[in-house]
Amino acid sequence: MELTRRRLVSIRRYVPMDSIRDYAELWIALHAAATSKGAHAWHFASADQPNVYVEFLEFGGDSDIRSDTETLAAIKALHERFGEPYPTPLTLEEWVELPPPPAITPA
Repeated sequence: MELTRRRLVSIRRYVPMDSIRDYAELWIALHAAATSKGAHAWHFASADQPNVYVEFLEFGGDSDIRSDTETLAAIKALHERFGEPYPTPLTLEEWVELPPPPAITPA
């Protein structure tokens, strides 16, 4: 696949209820670091499972945001605060943008 295709990293994270404030502060730092370098960053709370969150970092294929020192430090801080090494197996996934479908020529 081409390196210039957009990339999406998703991270599932369990956050105990009594740690939500810590999580929010660390997420704000990650969001600020990533978006200052042109990436997009979102996070969502599970509608079905209490205390489960999913985070998304989306960036161009030619500029992996995780190579930015500040962004990587923010990702690692979230992992370390919630007791898991970085990268955490089975909770971090990376996705690559698919090419657009070929144009369909009307018959």
